[in-house]
Amino acid sequence: MSSKPSSAKKSKSPTDVVVEAAVPAESAKPKKEVKGKVLSLIEEKKPRSRGPAKDHSLPPLGARKVVEPVPEAQPAAPAKPTLDERKAAALNLFEDDDKPKVRRRPANDNAQHNALPPISLINDPSPPRPIVPIVHTAPAEVAPPEFEVGESGEKIIHLKPPIVVKDLADKMGLKPFKIISELIAFKVFASADKAIDIEIAEKICEKHGYKLERDKREKGGGVHKVEEVIVEPVAQVVEEVEEGKLELRAPIITFMGHVDHGKTSLLDALRKTQVTVGEAGGITQHIGAYCIWHHGKPITFIDTPGHAAFSAMRARGAKVTDIVVLVIAADDGIMPQTKEALSHAKAAGVQLMVALNKCDLPAANVLRVKSQLQDIGLAPVDWGGEIEVMEVSAKSGLGLDNLLETMSLQAEVLELKADPKASPRATVIESSMVAGKGPVATVIIGQGTLKVGQPFICGPLWGKVKAIINDRGESIKEVLPGMPCEVIGFSDMPHVGDEVVVMNNERDVKKLSVERLEEIRHKKLNVPRRSTLEHLFASIEDSNKKALKIVLKCDVQGSVEAVAKCLTDIKSDKCNLDILHQEVGAINESDVLLASASDAIIIGFNVKVENKALTVSKRETVQVKLYSIIYELIDQVKEAMAGLLDPITREKVIGHARVKQVFKVNKGFVGGSVVSDGIMNRKQRARVLRDGQAVYDGGFETLRRFHDEVNEVRNGMECGIKLSGFSDYEENDVIECYELEKIAQTL
Repeated sequence: MSSKPSSAKKSKSPTDVVVEAAVPAESAKPKKEVKGKVLSLIEEKKPRSRGPAKDHSLPPLGARKVVEPVPEAQPAAPAKPTLDERKAAALNLFEDDDKPKVRRRPANDNAQHNALPPISLINDPSPPRPIVPIVHTAPAEVAPPEFEVGESGEKIIHLKPPIVVKDLADKMGLKPFKIISELIAFKVFASADKAIDIEIAEKICEKHGYKLERDKREKGGGVHKVEEVIVEPVAQVVEEVEEGKLELRAPIITFMGHVDHGKTSLLDALRKTQVTVGEAGGITQHIGAYCIWHHGKPITFIDTPGHAAFSAMRARGAKVTDIVVLVIAADDGIMPQTKEALSHAKAAGVQLMVALNKCDLPAANVLRVKSQLQDIGLAPVDWGGEIEVMEVSAKSGLGLDNLLETMSLQAEVLELKADPKASPRATVIESSMVAGKGPVATVIIGQGTLKVGQPFICGPLWGKVKAIINDRGESIKEVLPGMPCEVIGFSDMPHVGDEVVVMNNERDVKKLSVERLEEIRHKKLNVPRRSTLEHLFASIEDSNKKALKIVLKCDVQGSVEAVAKCLTDIKSDKCNLDILHQEVGAINESDVLLASASDAIIIGFNVKVENKALTVSKRETVQVKLYSIIYELIDQVKEAMAGLLDPITREKVIGHARVKQVFKVNKGFVGGSVVSDGIMNRKQRARVLRDGQAVYDGGFETLRRFHDEVNEVRNGMECGIKLSGFSDYEENDVIECYELEKIAQTL
């Protein structure tokens, strides 16, 4: 029984494969033909084989060895191009000179290609695509460093800001990643296209032996947006303006002098008005600016308060004026505020005149006043000096025409001129909060023509001229140089003395105002305060002091400054004065709530109390004090500060008694004593002195004269003294009787 070998179908020798590939296409099967195509893709260069694989399996019993016949040679089919030939054809597409460098792995001749081709090649009868080699680009070469050699031999690199990391690396001949890694040491994390600070760039250059010099960028060549810097217009200098542009302006004349010497009355007589009727106490407590016309020409007058509290207001009046008229009462002479006003006028460097008022009174003594003027260096013209001294009377009108003529002549001599077409500027001499109008300021125009609708900057505040009102309450459209007016349209209450500067547009005005307010805020926040031992002791002392807290409300800004200055000038080592809030306007509900929370009192100067505030003040028991005369306000504040101080307790010795014998009684011991001086008063206190040292201090329990209880025992009389809580009497002890006096403290 014959059987087939089991390994006949499982394996096929390489010889069989070769023989099958050599069969002609006509006689071969389709499957064999596809297989031949696939096998032809394999490189012709095959690894060397050691011959056909030996079959080590044993043949079955009784089987004979079969020898396969060798096939006859067939006519060869047309040879197909091999893989190497196709590769060569693909490579011939490149010119010989431009052939890229192809990196190949070294061929391993011993490796056997047992991997089958991809299925796409098996199913695709089309010829395979040519293999395109992978070309690797050569690494970029680093540019050489660009530098100049200085006189001292150092390498200098020139760069324009901003300093970009890539540009810096190119200048030093380095790759950007090296610069980026070094920036990490400086805690700077940047990419190649980012800019770094010039200080960091200089340190990086120093590390590599270079010196960085920053070149200036050409105009318009910057890469960053240049912020617009807004600056207010510069004040015009009259001497530098062309003569054809200048015109005569109204002279500004200020009346100054002591209180109640008739400054406002004299001005009323010139203007034919009655300003003094509306002033509290008959004294002026505000700066007023007025204008009169004399022979068709305007003259501006400024009336300043005469009280000592308004020194700052008088100083502001002297700064904007051209001529100062020093008003002196002929019956009173030169007073302290007269000398102070004279000092302000001399400091301002303006023309000075003297008006002797009240010359019609019987007590007037003109010669005495002139001699006083001579003593302080103001020699009258009729005495050979240079000061015009005019005798006038506000009530009778004596010498008023002569006064006006003299002032007009002085103004003509000074040749006061201004450019009405220049950028307008004005000085704030008074400001207030008016119901229905908001912040209102009294200004005097220095240069240019102020018109309605113009935007302006005033210190840190901005505004737009909404309305202009003259000194007679009439609404006007424009104001010429040297003229006074009231301006409505401020964003907030302006400070007295600030300058109103008109600018081109409202946007610039608002931006400049924001910058100034921000600068003020930073200054307040950045004030350094370092602790010292003296400061610590002072703070401890201040915490132990009594303090009078005040909320101050006034009618105008000038009064706020004057009253606040007077209150802060009250110096005391025992009591502090704290002004929690100072503002212009009526006393409102928020002021009362602030005073209630801070345990303060509210002081109003020429203001009223709103109805809601009055109700809240009664509910919160907050004291509101209203004043119309400044020195009454100051005196009562001083009394209130003194009232806060605790009275001083002082001992006053009223008698001594010496113990002669000690008696035993039911409730202890009694010292039998003789009053040596003064009296022993049972209602006062006593102390026991032994050998000059006090051993007890307390009150009387009993004071007896024989068997009777008495209130006092006088000098030379005997008595029995028993002090409460003390029984250790000894002979020759001295009992001292004293009383405690309470004395009110002063500031």
